[in-house]
Amino acid sequence: MDIFVASLLIFLLRLLDQTLGTLRTLYVNKGKPVFGAVLGFVESAIWVVAISRVIQDLNDPLLIFGYALGFASGTIMGSYIEGTIAIGDIVVRIFAPKDSDSMKVAETLRINGFGVTIINGEGMQGEVSIAWCVTPRKRLKEVLKIVSDINPDAYVTTESTNPTKLTGNRK
Repeated sequence: MDIFVASLLIFLLRLLDQTLGTLRTLYVNKGKPVFGAVLGFVESAIWVVAISRVIQDLNDPLLIFGYALGFASGTIMGSYIEGTIAIGDIVVRIFAPKDSDSMKVAETLRINGFGVTIINGEGMQGEVSIAWCVTPRKRLKEVLKIVSDINPDAYVTTESTNPTKLTGNRK
């Protein structure tokens, strides 16, 4: 097989298997281990084909380059795809002075189907309202737009959530 074709094939195989590997890790971390296992099965089969081709001619730097470039590109591609499908939930925290439109933000979020918990606090410059909203990552832009439209001066933070399973009896 022509070395350039072989390098391209190795690149494409690594691009695919590393993309699947990145997605596999993210799905497992988001509490979907069975889907992650299926991706891992396909990923490992593709990897075996790619690495066996490189090992056949280990002295050719073009094959090694195709392998490494496919790995790097697959990591980027997997992250891009995961960001597009937005697996899991995210916590949005909205900090605003107590006398601002913080209650209007919470009310509007609730009208749009978001759960919101308000916590009163004390900030450096006085009383603040902290709104907590847990939402699917797919709807994050919607939450941020609502906040921005009503209270553009609010300070907003986000954080990924991890699934937690409660065990035993809860009393």
